[in-house]
Amino acid sequence: MRRAQNVNMGQYAYDPYGSNSDTQRLAEESEEMTAHLKDKVKALKSLTIDIGTEVRSQNKMLNNMDDDFHKSGNFLERSMKRLGIISKGSHNYHLLILFAFCFVVFLLLWVALKFR
Repeated sequence: MRRAQNVNMGQYAYDPYGSNSDTQRLAEESEEMTAHLKDKVKALKSLTIDIGTEVRSQNKMLNNMDDDFHKSGNFLERSMKRLGIISKGSHNYHLLILFAFCFVVFLLLWVALKFR
């Protein structure tokens, strides 16, 4: 940006017709800034493309995880229903069988340790 501070001072001297060197210098600066801006736009474009690709892959992974959690939830729900059916069964021998199994295991351990 040009500012006319003093008519007779250096590069800010006011020339009503515009000198060729100032115009040329400003044009070169403009071209340089335009090229720099184009480079930045290209970098931003490639960055946004990379971000879009990453977002799509992350969304795909999240959808796969959602499906896996849904399958796991269904599996657990079926297992809980089966446990409910087993616990509501009319036979009450499962506790007796559990105690007998524990007694036999402890008896075998005692015999093994006693006669070692």
